[in-house]
Formats: sequence, structure tokens, C-alpha cells
Amino acid sequence: MLTGHILQQSARRHPDKTALICGDRRITYGELAADANRFAHAIAARAIGKADTIAIMSRNSPEYAVAHFGCAQTGAILVNLMPGYATDELVAILSTTAARLVVVEAAFLEKIAPIVDRLPSLSHIVVIGGPDAASDGRISFDDFIVSQPATPPELALSETDPFAMTFTGGTTGLPKGAVVSHRSRFFSLTTTAIEHEVTESDVVGLLTPLYHAMGSLVWLPTAIFVGATCVMLTRWDPDEFVRLTKQHRISCVLMVPVQLRQLLGDDVFDRAKLASLRKISCGGAITSADLVAAVNRKLPDALFTDHYGQSETGPICIYKYSHPRDKAGTVGRPALGVDFALLDPQGNPVAAGETGEIVVRGPFLMDGYYNNPEETAAYFKHGDGWAWTGDLATMDEDGFVSLVGRSKDMIVSGGVNIYPREVEIVLEQHSAVIDCTVFGIPDDKWGEALCALVVLADDARVAEAELRAHCTNHLARFKRPRIIRFVDSIPKTLSGKVQKPLLRAAFLEENAPR
Repeated sequence: MLTGHILQQSARRHPDKTALICGDRRITYGELAADANRFAHAIAARAIGKADTIAIMSRNSPEYAVAHFGCAQTGAILVNLMPGYATDELVAILSTTAARLVVVEAAFLEKIAPIVDRLPSLSHIVVIGGPDAASDGRISFDDFIVSQPATPPELALSETDPFAMTFTGGTTGLPKGAVVSHRSRFFSLTTTAIEHEVTESDVVGLLTPLYHAMGSLVWLPTAIFVGATCVMLTRWDPDEFVRLTKQHRISCVLMVPVQLRQLLGDDVFDRAKLASLRKISCGGAITSADLVAAVNRKLPDALFTDHYGQSETGPICIYKYSHPRDKAGTVGRPALGVDFALLDPQGNPVAAGETGEIVVRGPFLMDGYYNNPEETAAYFKHGDGWAWTGDLATMDEDGFVSLVGRSKDMIVSGGVNIYPREVEIVLEQHSAVIDCTVFGIPDDKWGEALCALVVLADDARVAEAELRAHCTNHLARFKRPRIIRFVDSIPKTLSGKVQKPLLRAAFLEENAPR
């Protein structure tokens, strides 16, 4: 099924049912489908079609959903942008993808406007919440779609056509776009609907940002496919979520562990107001066994499901509420429809209890990284359809999977993937820095925080605050190292590789409570 058809089908089934609630706004399925059709026609009217790219930078809003399902009917590929991107990151992504049009929330227009001259392919800027009148090549979202037909466009598309991408950091420090087809995301949302038990009777909380793959490419289309009512949060606020849960009787939600931990905190938690919450799902980072126990204790009537996956794959493993409690420290078993293996570097299966790399196969996989054959070849390194995720894990005799590390040194902070090499490159650009390495350390709030070891040039002097500000000028704030330590040298192997696990262990030992 094509992504655009998901919304059209639900609109035919129940056109007058509320699809989205966002603040004081309520949008029915019929209205949402009509606006998505108008958006598709507006894109086509500007001669943007198959293999072209458009981008969107916004917080969660009905317009984001309109753009998502509208673009999916045009053949163009939607590039999802984090509002937290720094200027250099935005220029790199928009240049690489040659985006023809950008949809941007008015609050973030100041990030796009100054770089337009550096983006020769960009010819249209559509502003969510912008001025009524068009000016300087900009047009408000409402004006962009208002005069277009509300009927679906008649365009020949295939389920194997690419329709969207989200960007993730690369091992080289350059962002890479994971391109997904209609077919791959339909398989992922079907798995999600079944494993998380999302139905049309649910009121679904949309807390995950739609610029994240889990938001726009898994959770939103799953809710729309089954015909649920979605309550959108523009930004995460645990008190506001508690209030909205009581007001709208939210029954089903996907959160990252840091959000769930905040929700269960003594200063926020209100069992009576959360009484309607029957299905709680977690993803984006490892959920600890103690957090699962806290959910079971504080919300005993809620069914908890943990979700492990990647932007490139969708769901890989699921820990269900029906699984034994002594397996709560795992990420569960391979999800429905996932061909799963744990292999050693030579491609041989490992025995139960031994560490191997998670390798998966199935129709849910991405097509590849946009215009990046080297990274794509590394991900599908044997050319046999199996994807090498870079995540290391063990599997016990009962088939439960435990993550033990990441072969690519990726850091997960607050549910967001951060590749250390991105941060290292920025640090190395500072004139005072001659060497550095970045790794993750445990953090009670965010799961992991960034720690940087920095070697300064002879006679160079620079403060931690200056280096942190330097990172903020070139990277999203969440990628900024929380801890910076100046060292005389960084130990390396004879081949010149930094042994990050050893440095991390030494740092934790040195800074352990006494």
C-alpha cells in the first residue's frame, strides 16, 4: 500500500472521525485527506515530482502530517529536518539532497532565510504559521494549498518508490540520509500495529517528534492506518502530557525512556489523571529493567511494550508485557516479520550467550543512504540482502536479545543517535585542538551523555566553555559534549585506532563515587 493511500483509506472508512487534535484544533480524517491532496497538487503545480526532494523543518503540527501524506502522493522524497540542526548541518543536508522546496515553521525561518543564497536548488519556501501574503519567495502554508483540488492526484507511483528520508550521523562525521520506500514503511507500520496493539479505538499520543523516523515513518502512519485519534504535543512537557491524557483520555503512547522516567517522577506522576493510559511503548534507547518495574508498579493496568529498531529498519525486537519479568533487561525477541541473526565478523552465527552483530533481512529495510554508495555498501556489506546494523548483542536460550554495545561507537542520548565522529570533527576544527576523542557515559536523565578528551597544541590555551560554544555554533545542542577533559595524549593501538571502550572504562573508574 502506498503511504498516501493509508490516509485516503482511513478517510473513506470514517471521514467525520477526529484524526488529529493539536491544541484547540481538531481535524477530521476527511479534512486531513483533503488538505494532503491539496498539498500534493500544489507540489505538482511547481513541477516537482518523482526523484525530486522537498524538506520540512517543524515541530509536531497538523501541517506536518499534511505535508507527509501529501508529498507521498507526488513521487517526491520528503527530507525530515531536525529544528536543532546548526547552519553547517542544514547547508550540508539541503545541498546534498538538492531540495527544491522547504516547508518551515515560522519559529525556525531564521535558520533557513540566511542560507538561501547558498542553496541554488531551493526555489520555494512554505511557512507554517507565516504571513498571509507571499513575499521574498515565501508563501504561507495555507495560501500554498488553498486553491488546489481536494481530490487525490492521478499519478502513477509504485510501492517500491522512495518517499522519505531521515538523516543520521555518519562514521565519517557527515550526515547520511536513510531513504525508505512506501513498501518498507508499510511493513514497519503493520508490525508496529500488531506488536504494540494499536487499534482504531485508541487515542494515541504523538509525543515523538515527526522529524524523527519513529515519529513520522512508524508511529504517525500506524495510528492513521488503524484509524485512531491522535493527540499531538508540539513539545515534550510531562505536566502538559498528564493534563492532555486526562482531557482527551489518551490510551496509547510511544515514548523514549527519559520521557517515561519523567512521567513517573514523584513531582509529575498522577495515577488518577493517567487512568486512561492502557498501552505504553518505549523506544529510541535502552529501557532499563528498573524502569519497566516502575511502570508495572505505578501503572499496573497499563500494558508495557519496549521497542528496539533503527531509522534504517523500523522495529527489530519487541519486549512485550506478556514476556517474563526477568527478561525486562532485554529488548525482547525479534519482531514479527523480521529475519534476525547474530553473526561474528566473518558472518558465522554465534552460540547462545555469545556476542555477535545484529544482522537483519526483510522488506522493511531502507533502500540505502541517499547518494552515498560507500555507506550503503557498508550497511549491506555482503550484497545478499542482509543489513549489518552495527549493534552488538547476545541472545539467550529463550530467544531474548540483550544489547551489549555498538560496533560503530554510536551514542544514544535522549533517544537520539549521535555519532562521535561528528563531534570530533568539529572539535578538531578549533585551532587549539590537535587531537580528541568522544564517547558516551551513563546519564540518569538522558541515558547517555557525551564526554570528550581533548589534546591541545603546544602553548595553546582554551577554556571548556569556549570549546563547548564552538560545538554549539556548528552542531545541534544535544550533540555538545557535557564533559570536556584536557589530556596530554590519547592512547592508540599500533594501527592508530583509539580504544574507546578502554578510555570510557578508565574515565568511569576515575570518576566513580568514593
